Amino acid sequence: MLIDWDGVDPAYLEEDLDSCAPVLAGLMWSGAHAVMECTYKSVSNPNRASAATGARPEVHRNTAYVLDPATGKARGQTRAMRAETLAEALRRQGRTVLSAGWYIVEDRGTAYGDPEGLYSQGRTWEENVDAVVAALRGEPVDSGGTPVRLPRVPDLIAAYSADLDTIGHREGPGSPRIRERLTGLDAGLGRIVSEVRRAGLLGRTAFVLVSDHGMTGYTRSLEPAVFGAVAAAGLSVERLYSGQAPDPATEVVLTASPRAANAYLRGAAASPEGRARLLRALHGLDELEAVLTREDLDALGAAPEEGDLALDARPPFAFVDPDAVGGAERGGHASLREARAPLTLSGAGVRARARLREPGIIDVAPTLCRLLGADPPAGAQGRVLDEALVPRRV
Repeated sequence: MLIDWDGVDPAYLEEDLDSCAPVLAGLMWSGAHAVMECTYKSVSNPNRASAATGARPEVHRNTAYVLDPATGKARGQTRAMRAETLAEALRRQGRTVLSAGWYIVEDRGTAYGDPEGLYSQGRTWEENVDAVVAALRGEPVDSGGTPVRLPRVPDLIAAYSADLDTIGHREGPGSPRIRERLTGLDAGLGRIVSEVRRAGLLGRTAFVLVSDHGMTGYTRSLEPAVFGAVAAAGLSVERLYSGQAPDPATEVVLTASPRAANAYLRGAAASPEGRARLLRALHGLDELEAVLTREDLDALGAAPEEGDLALDARPPFAFVDPDAVGGAERGGHASLREARAPLTLSGAGVRARARLREPGIIDVAPTLCRLLGADPPAGAQGRVLDEALVPRRV
């Protein structure tokens, strides 16, 4: 049972969890829990693709908020992947899958109307939970308006919610509504656990709860400072939004998601002297937390589409239009600061209170496959979290 709650900063689960999310707290207490490392950049689809494939973006090539080399224009998120997904790997090995809103495997091992690999998309977390409950009860599952009866309880069930991410973006990570909604998500998790128990499957079911990135609050724009630094280095700069193409003469092209930006160097900026001037100017900005070179990005397993440099904002700054900042805190992610997310494993096959050793989001798919006695997706770079699993009998 894979539960994916989008945008859960690890700090959300650190205080008084027993009172607002007792079911999750029980799974954490009885299993293994840690903060895992995500891939760069820490945006939903690239990291969810890493969870689904067990690979870094350099392999699966799902990228977001980049300058698309195929079109020459900036673009946002996509679901394109060049690596086999967890759902595809399991289907290839004769296993069955249900995705209740876990969109990253839609048409990649699951599809509307396919009883062996069913995709269902609820409008809310509660509707996704309804689909899971129906599958556990042997009842028809709504799949795009068509009821589909599954041949048996699927080997892998994945359920998704975007709620905490939505609240975090709109109101910042300090919003009191985050804990309120966490209580609602936990209630749905409780329904799933109760149905697993009612179906007599509790002793055979592992629960794996993941997220894709953290969340950092911001109240100010650093774009004027960055633009000024680039201009002071004697270079022209342009920030692009999705669908826009740069002016051919622009030397530093920026694409951005609130907490990080990619820089593409052209003309004088791509020369050794121009690059050195630019780096000196950027390193002098207090508003930046990190300036990652292409070598740094390669070491992180980032995709080549991420550009020549990546700029991480220092809180409370973000790459947003200065006129759009109204003083109220909002939330964003994309930087290394947000490349951390919670991971919980509990239930069948999981050692109680096991200590995880530096887990990563790329370890999710290989570990799920091991729990199901299957091979990991082709191209997976992650490892099986053996330290959290009960040794297999030979």
